[in-house]
Amino acid sequence: MRRSSMGVAVCVAVLAVWVSTGVEARREQQRMPDRFVYADFERVENGRVVSNNGGLVFLHAYAENQTMLPGFKGIEGLDPPGPELVRVKPDDPNRLAKFDFDIKPPNQYAGVTLEIVGHPQAPDGTYVADDVSGYKNLSVEVYATGIETMRLEVKSRGYGMDRPLDAGWPQVSFKPKKGLNTYRIPLRTFGQPSWVTDTRYDPKDLLKKLTSVAIVAYCDDCRHMNGMIIVDNVVFEK
Repeated sequence: MRRSSMGVAVCVAVLAVWVSTGVEARREQQRMPDRFVYADFERVENGRVVSNNGGLVFLHAYAENQTMLPGFKGIEGLDPPGPELVRVKPDDPNRLAKFDFDIKPPNQYAGVTLEIVGHPQAPDGTYVADDVSGYKNLSVEVYATGIETMRLEVKSRGYGMDRPLDAGWPQVSFKPKKGLNTYRIPLRTFGQPSWVTDTRYDPKDLLKKLTSVAIVAYCDDCRHMNGMIIVDNVVFEK
């Protein structure tokens, strides 16, 4: 994909006022004991952003038509691909995760996923889990262009999931509004989609053994869509 420098400039202009007034408030909120900051995209290791506890942050795509997988672009040269880190002003300490996407028809469904793993995997390859069942909400700040629907997914890989899922994790969809906004989703509203019939789990059990959170730009019965997604402050709240 070709990066749109104009798009980045527009995004920077939209975000500048919000960042200049909100950085200190968000820092204070992150110190509060009733919040678990899963990822604020400030921690970098080996040239790539990681979650607040050091887990992998990566990009991947899916599609009904495998010959027309969506394109995406983050930072150059990472394997697996990861998002770019952006600042709205050179002297501003706050960083946000950004990626571009390009979804093309024909596809009955397709999407690009930013997945945030909570912790580094253990030496044997197993995932390290967090118990977030005591929290009420999952909040995330999102700026989106070119996409009509997005969703949050919660995942648990390898913890009592005797029938592993490739898709159909508990999720909630939302329509991104203009500008950078905070979307606060009650955890009780997460559920698996109706098309999942043989591999269903109680979301409450999954939240006791959470291994990753995913933010997905997606479409059903897709037309051509391209744009950018910027994400900040993925937080569990009591």
